[in-house]
Amino acid sequence: MKCATHERGNMDFSKTSNRKAIDQAAKTAQKTSHKVELDHLHAMSVTGVEDVPTFTDKTIVIRLKDETLTVSGQNLSVKNLDITEGKLQIEGQVNALKYSSSSAPTSFAKRIFK
Repeated sequence: MKCATHERGNMDFSKTSNRKAIDQAAKTAQKTSHKVELDHLHAMSVTGVEDVPTFTDKTIVIRLKDETLTVSGQNLSVKNLDITEGKLQIEGQVNALKYSSSSAPTSFAKRIFK
């Protein structure tokens, strides 16, 4: 397997006839969906990234719109992170990807006073 791709946030436009409504829905989908590309288990790119709260050489936690993606592996490193564009590039051996809901408080103060 050379490259695996995963996308979420599919939308059905079959009942929408207004072009403006379609364009607006597409913009919303781009902001809320994400895409993961994994190349030979040694390079990975993710779009739709809102934050990367923690990362080590074994685990990278990626916060998306409504969920969290945890990447586990060895010798992991963040090569490029652009929060304004929502893009992340990772290098290293990827062993596992785990999705979970984003219900945890995000800031340090919120974690202390919850």
